[in-house]
Amino acid sequence: MRLVTYGPPNGEEPGVLIDDHLLLPLRPVLGRAGLHIAEMGDLLGLWPAVDALVRQAVVAGDGAVPLNGLRLGPPVPRPGKIVAIGFNYPQHATGVLSGAEPAGDPVVFLKPPSALSGPNDPLVKPPETTQLDYELELGVVIGRACRRIRRQDAQAHVAGYMIANDVTARDIVLGAGASNPLLLQIARGKGFPTFCPTGPWLLTSDEIDPDRPLRLTLSVNGERRQDAWTSSMLVDVPGLIASVSATMDLFPGDLILTGSPAGCGFQLDPPGYLRDGDRIQAAITGLGHMDLVVCDEVPDPLTVR
Repeated sequence: MRLVTYGPPNGEEPGVLIDDHLLLPLRPVLGRAGLHIAEMGDLLGLWPAVDALVRQAVVAGDGAVPLNGLRLGPPVPRPGKIVAIGFNYPQHATGVLSGAEPAGDPVVFLKPPSALSGPNDPLVKPPETTQLDYELELGVVIGRACRRIRRQDAQAHVAGYMIANDVTARDIVLGAGASNPLLLQIARGKGFPTFCPTGPWLLTSDEIDPDRPLRLTLSVNGERRQDAWTSSMLVDVPGLIASVSATMDLFPGDLILTGSPAGCGFQLDPPGYLRDGDRIQAAITGLGHMDLVVCDEVPDPLTVR
């Protein structure tokens, strides 16, 4: 099932796609059953209990609305946290860690939920960076709370999967240079608004074969930049969930970004950083397409002090 949110930023409503042209709002469906869902994470936490109800409503199609003209937001607009994984594909570290692959547990960092945006929203380039970069990633959404989950049990805690882009301002992250790891500005360089576009939908885990590799592709202005398979990940999804949950509690709606393959702008010769007007198109097998256009930030005089 393809779960979505729709509506204006910060006012998104949960829905489910009936097909490529129709969307079924879920608040009325759940309301008739006496359920009032505030967040998509709440719905995911209840999913085993409401799955059959939602499927029946999808078959009936009552209350469906045309998808055309609706803005799709992030499938999970307000997760408790966004856990990102670094250097989880071969060669992604080239030019940052001198080609070395990190050993031991996966590299973990956090992105603020305020960085989330929809799959077709503008990607806003802040004036602080001249090295805006893309990182196409498979996003994994948690459906059941867990802590210290065993690898063999991890899939049972996955609500579904979606496309994500871990947008990064390279010059901010590496402002002090790679030789000064304690001065890395990861949160700053990856935390601006619109620096985590996701969607267009969350595909529920029952529709994904966990043993089937998924293809990730990303193009900038029609030029293919990234093309890889999830089977190339150094640590797979169950391993990532086991590792992350050993450190922190995971709750329904939490998002794990599983790392990006080679082909990012900083790895090209010359570097291919994003500029105003660039168009980024990305896809992952079964998870739809993301289409973003970069625009320079225009300061709002009401918010600038």
